[in-house]
Amino acid sequence: MPHDYGLRQIAPAQAELGESPVWDTSTGLLYFVDITQGQIKALTPQASLSTVYQSTARIGALALSDHGNLVFTENTRVCMLDTRTGTISRQSAAVHETASYRFNDGACDPQGRFVTGLMDETRSGKTGALYRYDSALQAQLIHTGIALPNGLAWSADGSTLFFVDSVACAIFKADYSLESDELRTVTLFARTPVELGRPDGIALDQAGGLWVCQFNGACLLHYDSKGHLIDRVAMPVPRPTSCCFGGPDLNTLFITTARLAMTPAELEQYPQAGNIYALHPEVSGVARHLFKQ
Repeated sequence: MPHDYGLRQIAPAQAELGESPVWDTSTGLLYFVDITQGQIKALTPQASLSTVYQSTARIGALALSDHGNLVFTENTRVCMLDTRTGTISRQSAAVHETASYRFNDGACDPQGRFVTGLMDETRSGKTGALYRYDSALQAQLIHTGIALPNGLAWSADGSTLFFVDSVACAIFKADYSLESDELRTVTLFARTPVELGRPDGIALDQAGGLWVCQFNGACLLHYDSKGHLIDRVAMPVPRPTSCCFGGPDLNTLFITTARLAMTPAELEQYPQAGNIYALHPEVSGVARHLFKQ
């Protein structure tokens, strides 16, 4: 039987395309981005919202560093944000010059390198790819042939990378070696139901379960460690985008949503679209890795 796990709205963010939530254990802040508005936002434990950084570019992915700073993507480059000054301290070269391309979701691997997916907003086929950035923000291409790369997460032992291809309605897993230059043994973990929109951001729990936001599906799906669908959580808005575990003992699942391209009638029906939600699964989450500066 479906559960709601105490699902509730926690902040009226009204994000156009909220994405990439990141929990900061040291401060209790929840960071997230609004891709199309070019913003990095912060939500305090008191539910106060602020804009940490404003860009004229599309900000796709976000992660914390071991120095309390933020690594994030602007179009097709990766940048470091000094959270004390709110300014960019370093940035990489762009990996693609075509305007329709941008980095999408991203996360850090067990060695502290940032992995992010390149996508083409014009949907030009399987032209997406995964790139990995080291502490010097040098790029390494590690996987190709993805239509729309999305959510990334590592298993608790770091040996397996899970990632999404939204267009394929598929979640893949791959053997992940810290020494390998590319992903190995990429296999299908789960195929999400096409009638429930497209898979977007993901998070892993301590039991090996995977939670995935279903864009245009108005729900989250919960898969067990074998890739079997075991639960579905209905959302009060149609476009949940991404999720991360946070809070005390990582027992809260935070969820970003979007109002992008919704009609006036749809926005009237779903006025809370773009807001931030939270629920409490029965199993706590796997902590995300930090970027090593």
